[in-house]
Amino acid sequence: MLALAGASPVWAQRANFTWDIPKTVSVVDVPGQVDANGVPVKLLAVRSKEKAQVILQSVVDRWLSWGFVVPEAYKQPQLLREPMVTGLDTRNFISYTAILQVNPDGTTTVFLGEANLGAAKAPQPAGLPVFPGGSRVLTAETEGARTVSYSVPGKTTAEVEAYYREALTKAGFKEIQPRVFKSATEEVSLNLGVTKEGPVAVRLVRRAAAPDDGLTPGE
Repeated sequence: MLALAGASPVWAQRANFTWDIPKTVSVVDVPGQVDANGVPVKLLAVRSKEKAQVILQSVVDRWLSWGFVVPEAYKQPQLLREPMVTGLDTRNFISYTAILQVNPDGTTTVFLGEANLGAAKAPQPAGLPVFPGGSRVLTAETEGARTVSYSVPGKTTAEVEAYYREALTKAGFKEIQPRVFKSATEEVSLNLGVTKEGPVAVRLVRRAAAPDDGLTPGE
């Protein structure tokens, strides 16, 4: 359980917020910016020798010292198998999220996100259908790719896969590998999994693909 009482915001907002993950081993700065449902998001990945629970508490303590709003543990959304925690800078309207993944070698990879809610704009559709009954739809755009992620309750991965196989075939795509579909100029990859709550987790990635072998839509 995370302890949310701690340091007071003595020096909060004096400068741009910076992450400080204990026992950092390496840092991978994801270049550019992701557009998630119209919200610009900066991403960073850090590998640490510290235990996940210690890192979580350290992140919360740092947010509190900056004067951020951190919901109580039971109010923190857990959308993935990996533990995650979110804090909000209400002055600059920026949301910060940390997702922790424990590695086989005992280290912890921390995925850090900074969502600029104040710069949100209308999201651009990815041009991909959503399985009927899908919820928590999230669209994202990076250089060269558009992604749609969501969950489907009460269905199996086989049902969702069959839906996309039919829909993408009708749209002029050909399945060139299992769950990978290609048209003359685009490629769509389908990733399916089952979340801890039971619903099917769906992730579609659409990107441009150079024509090859004279492939035309529907061949």
